[in-house]
Amino acid sequence: MKKFFQYVCYLFYRIAIFGFRITPWCVLYFWSDVFAFLMFRVFRYRVKVVDKNLEMCFPDKPKEYRDEIKKKYYPYMVDLMLESLKGYTYPAEKLRKRLVYDDLTIPEKLFSEGKSMIVAMGHHGNWEWTTQTVKYEHKHKFCAIFKPMKNQYISNFTVKCREQRGTHFCPIEKTRFAFGMREKFPTGFCMAGDQNTPNTKRAIWVNFFGMETACLPGIEFYAKLFDLPVIFMEIRREKRGYYRCYVSMIAENPSECAPGEITQRYMSKLEEVMRNQPETWLWSHKRWKATKDSNGEIHYGDNYKGM
Repeated sequence: MKKFFQYVCYLFYRIAIFGFRITPWCVLYFWSDVFAFLMFRVFRYRVKVVDKNLEMCFPDKPKEYRDEIKKKYYPYMVDLMLESLKGYTYPAEKLRKRLVYDDLTIPEKLFSEGKSMIVAMGHHGNWEWTTQTVKYEHKHKFCAIFKPMKNQYISNFTVKCREQRGTHFCPIEKTRFAFGMREKFPTGFCMAGDQNTPNTKRAIWVNFFGMETACLPGIEFYAKLFDLPVIFMEIRREKRGYYRCYVSMIAENPSECAPGEITQRYMSKLEEVMRNQPETWLWSHKRWKATKDSNGEIHYGDNYKGM
């Protein structure tokens, strides 16, 4: 019964993809406005989570400032979802005009030296379009590490759509094997480490918005294991439906970095991005499920009780 239900959902998903394919952008954004209004004003989708996250990150800002971010966040979130769905079938040459890369000096230098790299990203801007256009703009091959969806039919279909643009997608449980690609050709491994980590024992704790925050260890672990430079890719929203990527170096020589240093640099970069354009990050995600007190003791779930 579960598989049957998943397959039915998959069929509706395919119909939606086809619908977005033939929908003009102006109509797409009209429906985005409608859905955003419903999610924010009617269904109140995770409004308490958004409020709590904003309060934790901007405690020194007035409530009006946080409310303004919240109002902008919901239209952005729905835009992101609909843009991503339309992007699966949108012509690559047109998509490249909507997401451009500012300066590729750093990755081009690494490629000329025959070096692979880790591309540290965050869930801001339009990371989905980035993984679909990055191969056209860089000389490296690319591999994106991702967490498969629970619906296997939808997950397999989205991976197929994504890989048509040249980027290989590897499920997170096979991450170590994916790094074998670097032995054949200089490869960029796209990894996002800004979500909550379920394993606090393996987590790297860093300062993020003034809070001790548990971070996924993957970026730093694999950078040091294979001695791969780490670059940061900022995806800045220029206007509705248009983005620009900025590349900067996080760690050129990971082996020389102290434990936790790479992760701290990455999260500091991400914090800077979020402060500059706060509405374009996933505030509805329960990021701080675990926290540390002044004594170093870990507490679970305190921030989102009752939500």
